Amino acid sequence: MQVVERRVEIHVPLEPTRRDWPRLLDELAAQLADGRVYDRDLPALDRALQPVLRSHRWRAGATGAPETFSARPADPPVLLP
Repeated sequence: MQVVERRVEIHVPLEPTRRDWPRLLDELAAQLADGRVYDRDLPALDRALQPVLRSHRWRAGATGAPETFSARPADPPVLLP
């Protein structure tokens, strides 16, 4: 029996950084808009997004962050042909 040593690379996904979130949320919006998210998954997604929206609104109000969606009218949903 021969023992050998070799390197094995394992790619571990990194947690998203603050710069990643706009792109990831845009991708989620696109997947929702074109039907790539199952209806059965929408309730869980809704539950997951509620604390995100609450935290965003609180943070924007607490810090006076400019140009947040809470301070301007909502954009209409994107309708695809």
